[in-house]
Amino acid sequence: MNGFSKTFIRVALLLCAFTVSFGLYAQDRKEELRVRKAHLQDEIQIANKILEEARETRQSSITTLQTLNQKVRIRQDLLRTINREIALIDEEIALQEAEIETLKAEIDTLKQKYAEMIRLAYKNKSKTSRLMFVFSSTDFNQAMRRIQYLRQYGEFRRQQVTRIEERQAELEHQIDMLNRQKEEKEELRTQRASELEELENEKSEQRETIASLQAQEGTLQAQIQSKQNEANRLESEIQRIIAEEIRKERARAERNALEERALAAGLVKGQDFNTRTPNARLTELITQANARRAASNTPTSEPEPVASTSYALTPEAARLARNFEANKGKLPWPVERGIIVGRFGTQPHPVVAGITINNPHIEIGTSAGAEARAAFDGTVLDVVRIPGAPITVIVQHGNYYTHYGNLGESFVKRGDAVTAKQAIGKVFTDPSENQTVLQFGIWKNTDLMDPAPWLAR
Repeated sequence: MNGFSKTFIRVALLLCAFTVSFGLYAQDRKEELRVRKAHLQDEIQIANKILEEARETRQSSITTLQTLNQKVRIRQDLLRTINREIALIDEEIALQEAEIETLKAEIDTLKQKYAEMIRLAYKNKSKTSRLMFVFSSTDFNQAMRRIQYLRQYGEFRRQQVTRIEERQAELEHQIDMLNRQKEEKEELRTQRASELEELENEKSEQRETIASLQAQEGTLQAQIQSKQNEANRLESEIQRIIAEEIRKERARAERNALEERALAAGLVKGQDFNTRTPNARLTELITQANARRAASNTPTSEPEPVASTSYALTPEAARLARNFEANKGKLPWPVERGIIVGRFGTQPHPVVAGITINNPHIEIGTSAGAEARAAFDGTVLDVVRIPGAPITVIVQHGNYYTHYGNLGESFVKRGDAVTAKQAIGKVFTDPSENQTVLQFGIWKNTDLMDPAPWLAR
């Protein structure tokens, strides 16, 4: 085998190995992009459903604009995903074209070698020539080796034919794959053009909605202030409820620790003290008991007192809190189908310039009749009913809390145990705007957190 043939084989093997590894990577990446695209298309369908319901009122609203804004962002993300799909197919096409050229060169080389073999075989085609080749051997061993050579030579010719046929079939397969890739690319380009057209239509509707809302700026400012006041009032109430629960937990922990000290001092529960004995009186009894034990030289082993600032969780609650925290980015959505139409935190108002709004939750648009679902296992801490406002359910997960606001109906009550995805209420539909929006918030102790990064993507 000459140097050129060896080099050619090495290059072909390297290209083959690279093709296989890239092919596996490309398939995984394409599947990931397909899943992402399907998810974005589903979100666009949800947005269309929300907007379709809102259009029945023939009125522009802030929620309608927020839904349009989110739909535009989703459409732009979808276009980016399609562009990545096209770029990936371009890479595959380039690789397949290189593979096809390599296969063609390999087939040409095989055919040339086979043609040379045929020419040599033709020159020595007579049986006499083959017999003379064997009989001219100097000894028996050489004759046997020559017979073996002739057999191997014939077998090698048959193998060459088979190899040419196999490489030819592989070439046809690669050409077929290339054509399919080009067809898929063309379909994606058509889809991209359609999505771009839809995006322009949505941006046009977005501009019209903004113009319509800006014409109502005076009314909007009053609505914005009213909504912000309601959000602030709800946030304060939730914070008060959580703070009260933390205070009770601390009080229970302190009382348990105090009773442990009393038992360690030799006091008998039910005889020397009971559950109604005030903490101050129980502390006096412990001091007196310890003094008596000291006077009689009786050793004491008093437990460490619990700091009043600690938030002592039970082992079950601590485990629940750890599990909740470990599921950040994987929590199920609090509605079966929905999109985020209002972001968490401080942000400029989408229509009225110079006004800043502060959301203590995210707002999830969904369709009329949708049910709110628990995002994780927990216990209902409270069902908040503020006069003139929809219902809010607070669920405790150790020292984490989730709240579900803007409910028209609650299916649970304080103290109920709930599981992830369990329906806990029906989301309220505003009759004036025909909008169905769930307010979803997450707290750690009394601190608010952005819920969006916690939800599964």
